[in-house]
Amino acid sequence: MGRRSAPVLVDPPPSDAELETILRAATTVPDHGQLRPWRFVVVQGEARARFGEALVQSILQARPDSPPEAMVKARLKAFVAPLFVVLVASPRDDGKTPEWEQVTSAGLTGYAMLLAAESLGLAAGWKSSHHINGDALRELMRLEPQEKLLGWINLGHLPQNAVAGMAAKQRPEVDLADVVTRL
Repeated sequence: MGRRSAPVLVDPPPSDAELETILRAATTVPDHGQLRPWRFVVVQGEARARFGEALVQSILQARPDSPPEAMVKARLKAFVAPLFVVLVASPRDDGKTPEWEQVTSAGLTGYAMLLAAESLGLAAGWKSSHHINGDALRELMRLEPQEKLLGWINLGHLPQNAVAGMAAKQRPEVDLADVVTRL
């Protein structure tokens, strides 16, 4: 119940076995019709620089007047974890399952990855950007026209000095009376 996203993660990245466990957990989400309306792109090592540059180009496409410091910040998003998994919603037209339901299923894969990473003792955080639908990112991720990039799951370990800071910033408990209606 105390899961929190970490802002910066350090090496080592998940092992191949840990990453497989995380990805397999993601494939267990509710999926009406077993359409598998999602796919994943693992980004690590040198590929992070290509992702960062594609993110910058996507932002510039949407906002050509973006200041240089915003581009530096965007480029650095690719380097706050040793490995990340890009979430792609890939809805399929089966004639009966609505697109919103398929995109929701794809979104659930991200949460499943976060929980699986935590269960393995890893740190994880779901990240995104306002401009993740630009041509450069779509091309790099090889997105089909119907596909949507939903963000990415950073994976790694917490820096030693981060644990105390995160504990101090715990999210306040939600008052269920504010969000639950009983019929």
